[in-house]
Amino acid sequence: MKKLASDYGTVDERTLLERLRKGDRAAFDAIYRRYHAKLYTQAVRYLKNRADAEDAVQQLFVKLWGVREALFVTQNLQGYLYAMLKHLVLNHIRNNVNALQHNYRIVQKQPQYDDDLYTYAERHHRTELLQQAIAQLPPQQRTVTAMRCEGYSNREIAARLNLSIHTVNTHYRESVKTLKSWLANTIKLLIILSIFFR
Repeated sequence: MKKLASDYGTVDERTLLERLRKGDRAAFDAIYRRYHAKLYTQAVRYLKNRADAEDAVQQLFVKLWGVREALFVTQNLQGYLYAMLKHLVLNHIRNNVNALQHNYRIVQKQPQYDDDLYTYAERHHRTELLQQAIAQLPPQQRTVTAMRCEGYSNREIAARLNLSIHTVNTHYRESVKTLKSWLANTIKLLIILSIFFR
């Protein structure tokens, strides 16, 4: 008779590992049920994003099933799973750091006042981070920058907001400086997280 995951509810780790190595799907499901919530909580703690955390945990279990035949029965299952999670989370953080550094270099290459900031970022398929940064700007700077991203000229923005062109120019220059600072600080934060999660 085929065993169900519920049949392994109280089975010890050694037996679960032994059954998993033999390709027992019910044993795998039992491991999933036993550890998914704990692993997910840990992943959220470090990634600060529920969707990314769930992706990391799903990748972990896909990988676990893929390497099942190479597992040692004497291994500490929980410790092994947490080590796998740590590796996946660090990879995710490093990938984010690399992406942020790329975005930061893009913005750094822009002159202090750049008419094509949004176009340049879009051409490099890196608009999402820029949009997140724009959302952090003070209201007036955010409005001016958002309108620039929509293709309005400084003169058109000035007319629509009842501001002088000089004021619009000033807001946009300040927004570019703020964006650079935001990107730099975000990169530093992710680097710090990657260091402390080793």
